[in-house]
Amino acid sequence: MNKYLLLMALNLSTFASFGNFGGLGGFGGPDLDHDPRYRHRPQDNKVDVAKCEIKRNAQVFHLNKRNYSLDELFALVATTQKGKSVIDQLMPLLDQGKLKISNLTSFERQRRGLGSRTSALFDFTTTVPTIYIGFEDELGLVAHFFVHEATHALDKLIPQEYEVDMIYYNAFKDFQKLFGLDVEPMKELSEYETQKMYEIYEIKEKNSNQHIYRAERYAFDEQGIFTNEVLKVSDCYEDYVQEHVEKNKLKLYRDTPDEHIINAYGINTDYLK
Repeated sequence: MNKYLLLMALNLSTFASFGNFGGLGGFGGPDLDHDPRYRHRPQDNKVDVAKCEIKRNAQVFHLNKRNYSLDELFALVATTQKGKSVIDQLMPLLDQGKLKISNLTSFERQRRGLGSRTSALFDFTTTVPTIYIGFEDELGLVAHFFVHEATHALDKLIPQEYEVDMIYYNAFKDFQKLFGLDVEPMKELSEYETQKMYEIYEIKEKNSNQHIYRAERYAFDEQGIFTNEVLKVSDCYEDYVQEHVEKNKLKLYRDTPDEHIINAYGINTDYLK
């Protein structure tokens, strides 16, 4: 494919390719779906695993429990040093109405194009920034993903990075209009016009990919600290997770490799150099 045809393909796919923070195309806000573990699996049903009951901080937790309360989730997360730190930082935001936690309902999943296997996500562009949690999923799994999404909610760089991405995205659209591509997408451009379109596209993509990688690398690292802490106790929790790995292809790492983040979020590593 020559440079001109490639540019036309990029032009036609702009709306689909923008907003790699998530699946809302950039306009509904970045859907920070940290849990792409099942994204490419053809089936959408998970296999049940053996029951696991653990005792932490003098409280009993049933890890397979569904439709648990938010208090139960907070209590389990707070049994680790990392989890307690996260909860302590979230509580003032929740109390002040600056953040809320909502159920990831079937309607919300459908609206965002998500399957039932996505357990949690964060969207800061709603009227009140919101962490969505699938309360119908298992407590023992959601605890890890909640820490990830809470990290996004506490990450002050994300809103700034998103605004930068929007500036470059809108600039790209302005160039399309300037050169008449909004009216005639397959219009043949001059060498100068083609070069300018490539330049702004490269700037847009470089910033977007770098921002996605930074946010996800940080959130997976924080999640990993929690995972290591919560699994270091000798009980059935680690076996519970391992059974989900084996039966449901769960991708939950103590130390998430870069390869997982890059593949899961479609990050172009050329822009990370």
